[in-house]
Amino acid sequence: MKVLELDEKDRLIIKILQENPNISQTEVAKLVGLSQPSVGSRIKKLKELGIIDHTYGVNLKNSRMYILKVDVKCKNPDEILGNLKDCPFFLNGFVVAGNRNLILLFVGEDLPTLEAIVDKHIRPSPDVYDVDVGIIVRAEKNTIIPLNVGFKKGKVAPCKSDCSKCDYWGKICLGCPITGHYRGKVLR
Repeated sequence: MKVLELDEKDRLIIKILQENPNISQTEVAKLVGLSQPSVGSRIKKLKELGIIDHTYGVNLKNSRMYILKVDVKCKNPDEILGNLKDCPFFLNGFVVAGNRNLILLFVGEDLPTLEAIVDKHIRPSPDVYDVDVGIIVRAEKNTIIPLNVGFKKGKVAPCKSDCSKCDYWGKICLGCPITGHYRGKVLR
């Protein structure tokens, strides 16, 4: 994999767009000292390379949503990630080097539901050796998280669980918004 090479103009364009995503290319061109077509070409190149992207979501700093960080020591991180990829509460996962080789991020409107996901779908896996759970209590900077609200409703949850038969549902868990067993307000 080739190391990413950005010149000073690319870095300045990225900085400007981070500070003001709604700024026009003409304004960026004035600030960077290039023509508008040159800025447009650079932005297009940065998007094609996957370096910049425009994502809509919820600002973690203002949302009052909970983010759960789960550090996992496991045998097969890809299998766990595959099982979680369609979960409406799953935000992202990172395979990392170190003792705990998988970091999972979940988002939800209450902690008991997120805790139930960990207890029901991560801890029992025979591939999981250790789990450490932390609650993100504050975001220092504005952090936009893509909130999964565009899922397709169905009879079967992505985790293949039946909420109506789950010990957690009705007691501590709000349920899965995909199956209609969800009792929360945000992911309806």
